Amino acid sequence: MEEMTRLELLTLLYSLKALLDTDNVDKAQETIDKVIKEAETTKDNK
Repeated sequence: MEEMTRLELLTLLYSLKALLDTDNVDKAQETIDKVIKEAETTKDNK
């Protein structure tokens, strides 16, 4: 996975904020978990 651009990071954060603002906490947590897993996998592959 490539490093995220500033725009991609902002998009992700705004999406998570929207999920949280609409009480979709479970979906936000699922998304956060996926991002963390991908980041850890990518880090391990370098």
